[in-house]
Amino acid sequence: MTLSLPVGLYVHYPWCVRKCPYCDFNSYPVKNRSASEENSYVNALLSEFSLYEKYLEGRSLISVYFGGGTPSLFSPKDMGRVIDRISPYLTENTEISMEANPGTVKLDNLKDYRSIGVNRISIGVQSFNDTSLKALGRIHSSKDAVMCCENVIKAGFDNFNIDIMHGLPKQNVAMAIEDINRAAELGCNHMSWYELTIEEDTAFGLNPPVLPSEDALSDIEEQGFNLLSEKGFRRYEVSGFTKDRRCIHNQNYWYFGDYIGIGAGAHSKLKLEDNTFRKANHEVPSEYISQIETGSLELRKVNSEDLPFEFMLNRLRIFDDIGYDEFEQTTGLSFETVREKLEEAQSLGLLEMNSESYRLTSKGKWMLNDILEMFLD
Repeated sequence: MTLSLPVGLYVHYPWCVRKCPYCDFNSYPVKNRSASEENSYVNALLSEFSLYEKYLEGRSLISVYFGGGTPSLFSPKDMGRVIDRISPYLTENTEISMEANPGTVKLDNLKDYRSIGVNRISIGVQSFNDTSLKALGRIHSSKDAVMCCENVIKAGFDNFNIDIMHGLPKQNVAMAIEDINRAAELGCNHMSWYELTIEEDTAFGLNPPVLPSEDALSDIEEQGFNLLSEKGFRRYEVSGFTKDRRCIHNQNYWYFGDYIGIGAGAHSKLKLEDNTFRKANHEVPSEYISQIETGSLELRKVNSEDLPFEFMLNRLRIFDDIGYDEFEQTTGLSFETVREKLEEAQSLGLLEMNSESYRLTSKGKWMLNDILEMFLD
């Protein structure tokens, strides 16, 4: 059975040096991992991919994304095994991204990742301020971050993202703006700039730090958006800014395309015929390995009542015009299912609609959650 939608591949590496206090991703300290477990884990990744191959007949992957955890702790040799395995489904245009954290990767490693086919890299800097980095529990310094970004260029990457957070503990407007300036000076063509959020099941959730006031956050965002525009970064989604190339992998999520997720805690979404299916893996690496050893792939059909919200949650995140036909193509449902609520959002000044498409207004971008709540009813 073939897929009618573009499809990307997500590969999860679940280990990191240590858990950051704000992080709610599926990750575990690398000190608790044995060499044999890592080898078994890579074997499980390869086996799991094999289970999905029947859904890739006649298709190519538009993107591959190694996320984590800290994928830059993934040896180039092991990452290369994964890329070799999926190579029949790659084209010269496939975006192959990996996340890397300063303090975990050196120039020689970056060159090795480049040589095995990685063509886009995302550096998890978060801040160039040492006080902010300490507050965030990061293992690197500002100097480490600068060196890492410079090494990305030296290694031959011309497509790289820098992650920067704002709204950090005790951060003021000047500190937030300086982070953008320093990132822009280091030659990235893409920046992810987003506000720190406090999640319940994290160290910050249990012991919340002092964060900037709402007024300060508003000033940070206003000045930050202006500065990014001045630096040549165009905002194309909620937290994505680019000079030339978008992140194809993330864009496929937001367009409600299909994706296969392999690894501990990874999620998959596939549209087969007119139905949408999902799958979520066990989060603990050892349990994930055992799960894959069973050799079965159990997909869960998504209730049609849930699809309007899922579609809007993703598609409204990216600011391109949304054709009326996109909803039907990606969900198999009639556009009439969502028309009334979209018209309600239009009446509130949150959307603009014409004969063929709709899009968020400036007000809608600020009040996106209000629109999404309409589709929860």
